Amino acid sequence: MAGRLQGRYGLAVALALLGLCPEIVLGTAGLPLTALVANDLGSSPLALQLANGLSNAGYAFGAVLAAQLAQRFVQRRLFLAYEALFVLGSVLAATAPVTGVFFAARLLQGTAAGLMLIASLPPLVTRFGVARLPLSVVIVNLGLFGASTVGPIVGGVAGSLHGWRWVFWAAALAGALGWVSAWLGYESFDPLDPDLPVDRAALGLALLATVLTFTAGSLLSAVPFSSPAFWAPMAGGLLLIWLLVRTERRKEQPLMPVPALSTQLPVTGIVVAMVGGAVFTTLALLLQTSLQKVGHQDPLSAAGAFWPAPLGLLVAATAFGLVFRTRWLPVLVDAGLACLVLAALLLVLTGGARPSGWTWVATLLLGLGAGATVSPGLFLAGFGVRSRLLGRAFALVQLFRSEATFAVAPLVAAVAGLSSDPAAGLRLAFLVTLVLAALGLLAAVLLPALSGARLRTPDLEAWLEDGEQAMVSPVTAVHARRGVDDGTAEPLLPRRGPRR
Repeated sequence: MAGRLQGRYGLAVALALLGLCPEIVLGTAGLPLTALVANDLGSSPLALQLANGLSNAGYAFGAVLAAQLAQRFVQRRLFLAYEALFVLGSVLAATAPVTGVFFAARLLQGTAAGLMLIASLPPLVTRFGVARLPLSVVIVNLGLFGASTVGPIVGGVAGSLHGWRWVFWAAALAGALGWVSAWLGYESFDPLDPDLPVDRAALGLALLATVLTFTAGSLLSAVPFSSPAFWAPMAGGLLLIWLLVRTERRKEQPLMPVPALSTQLPVTGIVVAMVGGAVFTTLALLLQTSLQKVGHQDPLSAAGAFWPAPLGLLVAATAFGLVFRTRWLPVLVDAGLACLVLAALLLVLTGGARPSGWTWVATLLLGLGAGATVSPGLFLAGFGVRSRLLGRAFALVQLFRSEATFAVAPLVAAVAGLSSDPAAGLRLAFLVTLVLAALGLLAAVLLPALSGARLRTPDLEAWLEDGEQAMVSPVTAVHARRGVDDGTAEPLLPRRGPRR
């Protein structure tokens, strides 16, 4: 049966969603779940912050490791192993008797999900032809980040039921169904590039960088910004990320194609994905905190404030599918960032302490922003590189996106804790996030303009079938750099046609 069903599109969709969505949901369900786990296992807040932080580090590093393994090994076998590891981690979390077991389980879950990301999404995009692409990108939107809009609702329901283990049992069940879908439907195809050397430097730097930065962010629940326990690992991690990019840029055969990702389209896409993920995750965390600690809402009422977010995500994901084959994709990501700016502004003005019509508008805008930034930004980056490099490009973009998404939220939450008045502190944190969203929108508008980019329809046939770039991607900010020229860049100001 498995042989007859291998390569079926429906099963490829099922294994991608069942493999990726559970961990994405857990990533934003953390606040209510953390309180429940702490009460049940007698855990300290710091221990659970570290567990979630290193799970996110595993997710970021897992994508890089999977990109390397995919070059040398059959991905069908790899995916089955990754999914089995996720199921094991979920079962361990659901049955954890002590904090140490829960810690190990979350690390296993996050790493396995990062591994599955590269083993599931690039094949789904590249192996089913151009006709399937609009539907595929909608599915990628849901599996890559869209499921995060459901996380606060799941966490709130778990809090109202005073039980957290069923959430992890549900993750284990979804993972098991994903394994069956992969066993039946994952097509066996040859390794992508067996001759590519193992990039030990990239793997080592990525591992150390993610561990250091996510550990630093987690420690902010116990130490101030001025503590060396925070700024030393954070500075070290950021330095290692810079060194990773510099090292990969100079290599003849790098694991991650940094030179191809340095042009305008990938740079803009990376900025959009980083800012979109960071702003959504931060605002979701701050709003949950405001509702429960300032507004004194019960977990179910706090969860109810987020019901418009999945609706907004579905609208944005549908719009993504509709504009994917047109020249309007860059406009969609700008609109998504604008939605996040408006959501942050509403929360600055209202405080978000009680569910209201304005709160619902804010969470609707959050869902729209999440669906119109992260995945569309990822594909903007992908359009600027050849399709055969997509998995390796996704790995680096995902590393940057994860760093921003899961490292910024603890930093901004720590800003909220600087004030003795929780409401004033949260309003300041909302304001900081508003500034971040506005800067991201400004960058997404200025980078294409300064690079001489114009709205162009992607050539998806050339991208998938001929292995070329889908769109022209000029040198980044070429018009702002002396002595740099690019014949593909349009003038900074559009030429005016002759008067008639």
